[in-house]
Amino acid sequence: DPSRALPRGDVATRLVGYPVDPAYDAAVADLQGVLEAGRDRLDPRTVQVLEESLAAIDAAIDDARRALAADPANAQMNTYLAGTMQRKLQLLREASQIVTATT
Repeated sequence: DPSRALPRGDVATRLVGYPVDPAYDAAVADLQGVLEAGRDRLDPRTVQVLEESLAAIDAAIDDARRALAADPANAQMNTYLAGTMQRKLQLLREASQIVTATT
């Protein structure tokens, strides 16, 4: 069911014109692919929590990128963005480990 697909890609990067990080985008895509491939092995509640968490993180990344587009010299916002992007990678890594542990 495509409507249940986990969030993919980093559309926010393209929306606000903030520089794209190909390594980050590739890592996110790889981890999301693992998660998507294994979603049927996870409890539906776990999938729902992951989807909600990823959506919240993506919204925070989008907001930070928009803020930085308006104020590129804002060091605090840049630090916040970097930390939020790392949290997304960490969540995806942990979710991927859960998926691979259930195979």
